[in-house]
Amino acid sequence: MSILVTFLGFILGVVINLLADSLPHYRRPKGFHCPACSAKKTPLAWSGVISFLTGNRECAYCGKLQEWRAPLVEITLAVGGYLIYRANPSYAVFISGLVILFIYLLIIVIDIEHRLILHIVSGPSALVVFLLRFLNPEPEFTETIVGGVVGFFSFLLLYFLGQLFAMVMGRLRGTQIDEVAFGFGDVTLAGVIGLTAGWPGVIVALILGIFLAGIFSFLFIIARMLVRRYSPFMPIPYGPFLVIGCLMVYFGVAKSLAMLLAP
Repeated sequence: MSILVTFLGFILGVVINLLADSLPHYRRPKGFHCPACSAKKTPLAWSGVISFLTGNRECAYCGKLQEWRAPLVEITLAVGGYLIYRANPSYAVFISGLVILFIYLLIIVIDIEHRLILHIVSGPSALVVFLLRFLNPEPEFTETIVGGVVGFFSFLLLYFLGQLFAMVMGRLRGTQIDEVAFGFGDVTLAGVIGLTAGWPGVIVALILGIFLAGIFSFLFIIARMLVRRYSPFMPIPYGPFLVIGCLMVYFGVAKSLAMLLAP
């Protein structure tokens, strides 16, 4: 069974790579193709792991090499599926956990590569996460709804405050600031996170995400200053950090850490 769930995770990783190559450009799934020239991939190049192992990493038409992202995603889903099953082999818990991991890894990949949180991803994801409550009733129905509402509207407020801040700073600097800390994609993501973590888990998830993003931003700014390449208002994707906070809550990592750090 462990081999089967690992293979299932691997296949879902292949699907994530397909969607991550298609959705940012076409807003719909497209067949396996080279992101650089859009040529169809040979079957041995459909999987990142298999393409690396068989020497089919290079596009037959444009010579573009397959990025390391592809095998890393497939390995992550394969290992993640195995670990979820080992932690709790219950059918409902395993399927729910694997679907959650699939959704959020897709969001992370697209946000890192394109700085986009697509509505075509977050919308269906919200519906799927809600429907998972009928398979695995944790959090409970009311907690799920309240979590989604709190997540969405709390970040909607931050979104408007960010727009106001950018407008004020733009006038003070005499130039328009197009990049803001939170885009509307982060708002929809926060809603999905709320549905996933429920209430009050959504609060912990979002605070953890913002805290992790703050630490990364601080270290990133220091590094850029050391190489004299720092510029104010440089955009940093918040989505991956919010997702990490959510997954820490959903899979119980945050609770375990709290117990370890408790006096």
